[in-house]
Amino acid sequence: MPDQQADEVAAIAERLAEAGARIDPVLEELLPRRPDDLLAEAIWYHLETGGKRIRPAICLLTCEQLGGDPSEALYFAAAVEILHNMFLIHDDVEDRDTVRRDREAVWVRYGLANAVNVGDYMLSVACRAVLMGPVEDAVRVRLMRAFSDTFESTCRGQAMDLNNRGRDDVTVDDYLEMVTLKTGRYLALGMVGGGIVAGLAAAAVAQIEVLCESMGAAFQIRDDVIDLTAGKGRGGVTGNDIREGKASILYAHAIAAARAGERREVIEIMRKPREQTTDADVQRVEELYRRLGSLDFAKAEADRLVERAFETIERLPVRDKSFFRRLARYMVSRTK
Repeated sequence: MPDQQADEVAAIAERLAEAGARIDPVLEELLPRRPDDLLAEAIWYHLETGGKRIRPAICLLTCEQLGGDPSEALYFAAAVEILHNMFLIHDDVEDRDTVRRDREAVWVRYGLANAVNVGDYMLSVACRAVLMGPVEDAVRVRLMRAFSDTFESTCRGQAMDLNNRGRDDVTVDDYLEMVTLKTGRYLALGMVGGGIVAGLAAAAVAQIEVLCESMGAAFQIRDDVIDLTAGKGRGGVTGNDIREGKASILYAHAIAAARAGERREVIEIMRKPREQTTDADVQRVEELYRRLGSLDFAKAEADRLVERAFETIERLPVRDKSFFRRLARYMVSRTK
C-alpha cells in the first residue's frame, strides 16, 4: 500500500475510533449495569470484549459530513451498535463459534438459552433507542423504517449464508447477493441514519444504500481473507469459515476454478461437521485457495467494488467527498 494511502487509512481509522467512543455514555444509559442482573452481566461481558464501533461512528460522521448535528444521531448510532452486537451473539450460536474477540463467546460462558435471550433483549433496547432521539416524529418514522428494513434484510442474508454452506453449486454471484443482503444493507444503516437525521431526501438516501452495497461487499470479502489470519479475535484460531463450511468468496471461486478431484476434496471437507474438521483439513483448503488464486481473486474483487463505490460517491450530494473515499478504501485495507 503506498505511504499516502496508508496514512489516509490510519487517519480514517482514528476518526472512526474517536466518533465511536461518543456512544459509550449512551450505551451505559440504555443498558445500565445492575448488580445481580443476569442480562446486564452477560451484555457487558460481551460489550467489554472490545469492538471497533465502526457502524455507529459511520452514522455520526456521515451526519456531520452532510451538515447535520451528530448529537441528534447519537441514540440511533447506539441502536446500530446494539443491533450489531445482538447479531454477533446470535451468530456465535448459529456458527458454534466458541471464541469472540479472544474471549469465550456469550453462549459458551452463559449457556445457549441465555445467549438467545440476551440477544432478543438487546434487539428490544435497540428499537427503543431508535425512538429516543431528539428528532421530529417524521424523522423518527424514517429511522425506524430504515432500522426495520435492515433487520429484515440481514436475517434474509443470514438465511442464505447458513443454507449455502457446503453447497457444490455456489457461485460468486450467489455470494455477492448474500453479502449485499447480510452486510451491505447492515453497513449502510449507520450512514442512512446519519443522512436521515441530516435531512437528506429519500433519493439521496437511496444513493447511500447503493454506495454501501459496494462497500459492504468489499468489507465482507476482506473479512473472508482475514479469517485465514489470526486477526479475527478467535483466540489465534484461523480458518473458522472452513470449519463452518461457509460459502465464502474464496470457496465460490475455488470450486469454479479447481479440477474435478480437487473440487471434490474441497467440497467434502466443507461438508464435514465442524467437530470432525481437522487442522490438516483446514490447511489443505487454505493451500488450495492460495494455489487456485482464490485469495488474489478476492482482493481484486474487493478493489473492483471499491472503485464502484467511488463512482457512486461522485453522485452524493456533498461538496467534500474525500471522507467517503477514504472510508471506502479503509474497508478493504483493514487487517482485523
